[in-house]
Amino acid sequence: MMLTHVVMPNEPDIIKKLLITLTPVSGYIELSDVRGYVSSPKLAEIYVRGQYSDGLVAVGDTYLEARTMLADRAQRTYAAPILRLDEFLASKKVIDEPDFRDTDATRIEVWSFDPATLCHEALTLAIALSYTPREFMENERAAGAVNELIKPLGFIVPEREY
Repeated sequence: MMLTHVVMPNEPDIIKKLLITLTPVSGYIELSDVRGYVSSPKLAEIYVRGQYSDGLVAVGDTYLEARTMLADRAQRTYAAPILRLDEFLASKKVIDEPDFRDTDATRIEVWSFDPATLCHEALTLAIALSYTPREFMENERAAGAVNELIKPLGFIVPEREY
């Protein structure tokens, strides 16, 4: 089934649908083309004081670090679904972006759905889409790590994006 409108990364069979809908360039579908059909799951980023991961899914640089040679920032990154955000924040102190070396903070990406519902491949694609082209240009190592993870799925981050 082809995609005809913009969907979220938790669309059933999203990778299969993208592979049917989009035309590969040199054997791979560019992430920039995927963005025309699939929205980023990330709505916002916030930081909280302390280390929190219970019940949350590792995303962003933390996900990449566990699977590639990318060294994570001092703050671990986890996704909190928007529908559970108030519950998650209830006993936590929201802070401004901490110093790069501050290890007593957690970076929370607010996602439009619960990433725990995704299979590994769909989660990998969702995390790739959670990075903006600006973030790739500012951190080409993250772009390279994302590229390494999505290439086996049939996608690439085009070099012009980093």
